[in-house]
Amino acid sequence: MLTTNDVAKCEAWFDDHGLPYFVESGHDAIQRALAPRVVGLWAAFAAVPAVLVTVLLLNLDTGAGPAVAAGLLMAAAVVLARAVRMFRVGRIGRWALAHAWENRSLIGPLATRALPFLLLFITFLFINTEVWQVSSALPRPLLWVCVGIFAALAVAFLAPSFRSEIERVGAEIEGEQLAATCVGTPVASAAREILAEPHLASEVAGIRLPPLQRRNLMLMLFIAQAIQMLSLALIVFGFFVLFGSVAIRPSVIEAWVGSPPHYTGPFHLVSDELFSVAIFLSAFAGLYFTVQAVIDQNYRREFFTRIQDDLQRAIGVRKVYVALRAHLATDHPA
Repeated sequence: MLTTNDVAKCEAWFDDHGLPYFVESGHDAIQRALAPRVVGLWAAFAAVPAVLVTVLLLNLDTGAGPAVAAGLLMAAAVVLARAVRMFRVGRIGRWALAHAWENRSLIGPLATRALPFLLLFITFLFINTEVWQVSSALPRPLLWVCVGIFAALAVAFLAPSFRSEIERVGAEIEGEQLAATCVGTPVASAAREILAEPHLASEVAGIRLPPLQRRNLMLMLFIAQAIQMLSLALIVFGFFVLFGSVAIRPSVIEAWVGSPPHYTGPFHLVSDELFSVAIFLSAFAGLYFTVQAVIDQNYRREFFTRIQDDLQRAIGVRKVYVALRAHLATDHPA
């Protein structure tokens, strides 16, 4: 069996592969961070700047709606910053970004299937007066709240598919499959030793991922998928900014929204109204791409086939890691 030093190498492997929750110390730290007392403390901490921003904007006569929306965004920003640090989203994100880059060829087929119909449909919305009126009337904080709502809906569509895929892959990792998934990892030799002992092999086969570690895998999948969906949404955003700059003249914008277009910055290239409409429609397009990714069987098969090896390897290494820690604890009791 491996030594304590080898277990440390295994934990470093988890960190390098976007799996910080698989390390026992990291798992315990996150469990403590999710305790109700700690969550309540951070909720109160986030409420302070939110209230300050809301009161400040109310005193500046910006209106109750924009002031409250800005306060909520401030609270969300504080909570998000804390969550990114505590839940080590950066480490997971680095792995997901590398994976998305390696599998960037998946974007092309999805785009060619989804973009033509989407652009045909959404271009009519783009030249619709009501869409410009609604988007330009939204204060910038509320616009980003709408984008957040679209993102939350996308997550709701993706979660069931990711959950079922993780459960399916986890159930397959036992026997010879366990040794195969651990090849090239710090626990490769330990996996072969475990297979040589029938009682150890049966024990390891019964190890299941706890909820927090399943969420680690789901977060990996979400980020990898989000990078691809964001890429497609940015394509739509760029198209509408370019098309709007050429085809939608300032006089038309004034006729639609009831006032001359406003510009932020010295160059007056993209009006605030055009930016708001392009952001709103590209966020909607991102939701559409997400739904298309869920129902498009060809894309789902290609996406999960390419990421399945990573999921299997993560689950297999984690099973051996748990067995090794139990073995070391038995040989060297505290």
